[in-house]
Amino acid sequence: MPVMPGVIWKGDQSSKRRMERYDVFCIHTIVGYAPAHAAHFSVFADGDIYQSRDTLYTSAANLNGNHRIIASENEDHGARFGGTPRLPAWVPLTPEQVAANAEIYAWLHETHDIPLQMNPDSRPSSRGLGYHRQGIDGNFAGYRFQGRVSGGEVWTEAYGKVCPTDARIAQLPDILTATRNLLEPDMTPEQYKTLADAQTAKILEAVTNQGEKTRARQIKTASRIVATIKRNGKATQDDIAALEEALAE
Repeated sequence: MPVMPGVIWKGDQSSKRRMERYDVFCIHTIVGYAPAHAAHFSVFADGDIYQSRDTLYTSAANLNGNHRIIASENEDHGARFGGTPRLPAWVPLTPEQVAANAEIYAWLHETHDIPLQMNPDSRPSSRGLGYHRQGIDGNFAGYRFQGRVSGGEVWTEAYGKVCPTDARIAQLPDILTATRNLLEPDMTPEQYKTLADAQTAKILEAVTNQGEKTRARQIKTASRIVATIKRNGKATQDDIAALEEALAE
């Protein structure tokens, strides 16, 4: 049973229609509170992930594309979004939601071979990271991102639905980048070892220039990150940024 490790499993809500293939990871916005059991995954504002459908089976979130699409619904109501009763179009995904969707995408890539690339449209041959509006008919002249193109699958019967809004569609490259950082080393193991050795020297240098409490914090934080880099033989850009911050004066 394909259930992603570490998620909150809500029990299979599907009709047991089998997926035919795995082409697209599609981002949605709920216009409400998570979870949304029509999709495979729901992502809360704080990054918690619920899974409501075994990825062996289809969701009910993408109409004519359900046979080949894994769907992720994302919360957009609550205190993190201003507590408004309806979603303002400018409210983006939280950083935690971006990171959570990257974790899902990385798992889908490894488990179902959905490619790490932007999905261009809803045509049956298109693959990668997509968004719901790509399969929606409507007049999107005033929007940054357009809807269904000629020959594309229809992903909802609702005309003019803007899901998941321009602000959230604009974050898809961030999700893709975060996913690649989870899966693909930014440097070779030799380069990471060189980085770790250099940062160890910086730790020793930094302790001579800071107060006692600051030195202790820097040593603890930076040493932990360096140990992780050495142990894994790799690190993400986030690891490097955290290390640089820990050593900053």
